[in-house]
Amino acid sequence: MIGGIGGALAIGTTGAFFNDRETSTGNTFAAGAVDLKIGNESYYNGAVSEGTTWLNPTDLVEGLLFFNFKDLKPDDEGEDTISIHVNDNDAYVCMDMTLTSNDDVSSTEPELLVPDDPEDDDNTWDGELAQNIQMFWWADDGDNVYEHYERTISGGVKTLHDLASSSPFSVALADAENNVWNPNIPGPIPGGETVHIAKAWCFGDLTPTPIVQDNGTDIGRNPISAGTGFTCDGTMLDNLTQTDAATMDVAFRAVQARHNNNFLCGEGKTRTASITVIKQIVNDNGGNNSVPDFQLFADNGTTIVGVTSGVTTNVVPGNYTITETGVQGYAASFNGDCDVNGQFTLNEGDNKTCTITNNDLSASITLIKNVINDTFDGDFDAGPTQFGLRVNGFLVQNNTSTSTNSNTPHTINEDGRAGYTFVGQITGTSNYGKSCPESLGGTITLDEGEAITCTITNDDI
Repeated sequence: MIGGIGGALAIGTTGAFFNDRETSTGNTFAAGAVDLKIGNESYYNGAVSEGTTWLNPTDLVEGLLFFNFKDLKPDDEGEDTISIHVNDNDAYVCMDMTLTSNDDVSSTEPELLVPDDPEDDDNTWDGELAQNIQMFWWADDGDNVYEHYERTISGGVKTLHDLASSSPFSVALADAENNVWNPNIPGPIPGGETVHIAKAWCFGDLTPTPIVQDNGTDIGRNPISAGTGFTCDGTMLDNLTQTDAATMDVAFRAVQARHNNNFLCGEGKTRTASITVIKQIVNDNGGNNSVPDFQLFADNGTTIVGVTSGVTTNVVPGNYTITETGVQGYAASFNGDCDVNGQFTLNEGDNKTCTITNNDLSASITLIKNVINDTFDGDFDAGPTQFGLRVNGFLVQNNTSTSTNSNTPHTINEDGRAGYTFVGQITGTSNYGKSCPESLGGTITLDEGEAITCTITNDDI
C-alpha cells in the first residue's frame, strides 16, 4: 500500500493523467448566393449605342436601359445581345417584358392628315408606334449576330404591340422543362457561367436573313463586320406615328435550382403587378370639367407611368403614389386600394384599384368698401357698412367671402348712399389673375375654386 501511494504521488507531480482532446473550431453555417447579373451590348443603325451598352454584368439599377431611342425615323433598326450571369449556384432564369404605354403624345399636322385622331391627353394607349416596331428574339452565342440554327424565343417576328401589350412577353429561358440554348437538355444555368439572348428590332418590316454559323470561331464577329442577320424596311410607313412614344419594362428572374427540381417559370407569381386608376368628377358648384381634362400618373419615386382612367396598366412592383395634372379648382379624395394620400404598395402579382374623385370647389367673391370722408361740411360721415354691397342682387357683408358657382356671370353692385359718389373703378384681382369688373353693375365669371376680392371706393361730395 505504501508503494502504491508513492506511485500515485509521483504521477500527480508530473501531471501525466491519461487524457485526450479533439477540437473542431470555426464551425459555420453560411448561405450560398443566387445573384443574377445582366450585361448588354447594343447597336443602333450599324453603330455601337453607347447609351444602352454596358458590357460588365451588373444589377439593373436605375438608368440602365435596353431601349432609349427618342428620335426614331422609318428604317431605323437596332440589335442587342444581353448577357445573363448567375453567380455561385445553378439557377433557373425567366424573362418578362411588358409594354407600359403606347401613347400618341401629340398631334402634328402631317399626322392628322393621314388621318389620325387628335391626341387624347387622358389616354396613354392611343398611339400607333408599338404596332409599327417589329422585333425578333433569339438564343444567341454572344456575338450579336443572328446565325443559322440559333433558336428563336419570340415565335418569329412580332410587332411590339402584339408581343407584349395584352400580357407580358414571358420566356422560360431555363427551367425544369426548358432551356433555350439547349432544348434537348432542359434545366438551370450553371452557376458562374454566362449565357446570352439577343433581340433585333426595326421601325418598319423586319426580315430574318441568318448568317452562316461560325460556332464561336470568329471572335471579332459583330453587326458592324458581319451584319445583324436581318434586313429592315421602313419605306411603307407614313406619318401616322409622328411624335408617338412607347415605353416598356424588361426584367429577369432567377430562382435556385437545388432542391427545386420541378420549377417552371410560368408557375407561381409573375414579376409584374397591375394598377387600375378610376377617375370620377363631381360638378356640384358650377364646375364643367370632365375626366379627359385630367392626366393621371402612377409614381414609384423613380419612374412616373402615365395611366388611363379605367384601363389596367402593368407596372413593376413597389410603392406608388397616384398623381394628376389638369385644371385647378378641384379637391381630390382617394379610396379603394390606396390610402387617403393616394399611396399603396404593389407586390408581385397584385392587381389593385385606386379611385380618385375630384369635387369642384365653389368660387368666392369678397367686396370691400373704401370710403373717403374728406369734405368737412358738418354732415355725418358714413362707414363702409352703409352702402348696401350686392352680388347678383343679394346683400353681402363688407369684407366677407361669399360662395358662388363657377362658370356663371356674377354681377357686382351697391345701393350707394346720398352725399357720396362712386369714384375711379372697381379694383382687385383673383388668385387666378382675373380682374374685377371696372364699373358698378359689371359682371365677372370665375373658374372652379377661383376667389376674387373687389374694392369699391366712394367719396363724399
